[in-house]
Amino acid sequence: MSLETREDLDPIETTEWIDSLESVLDREGEDRARYLMTRLADRLRRDGMKVPFSVTTPHRNTIPVHREAPMPGDLFMERRIRSLIRYNAIAQVIRNNRAKPGLRPHCQLYVLGNPV
Repeated sequence: MSLETREDLDPIETTEWIDSLESVLDREGEDRARYLMTRLADRLRRDGMKVPFSVTTPHRNTIPVHREAPMPGDLFMERRIRSLIRYNAIAQVIRNNRAKPGLRPHCQLYVLGNPV
């Protein structure tokens, strides 16, 4: 059963834990909150329990939206350049296929070293 579908058996205690975490964030900052969460996860692991979450994952954006930097450059131009690079790669595959008909397109891209 996932944490989202599990009924909270003690909502008051849950609220106290969340309030405590918010207090640490407000008064002592993110580093202290991260330290405490890491210590809690270590304690669970030491006692042989599975941690129900991963504190850091390669797939989680750890930068809050309000702290993200705006995208530099011209997004339309960058998209156009990527399209031209793909078009150029396909044109090279077609040209090489006429010159060397034995190679398959994916092999030609590998030989050319063009990222698609």
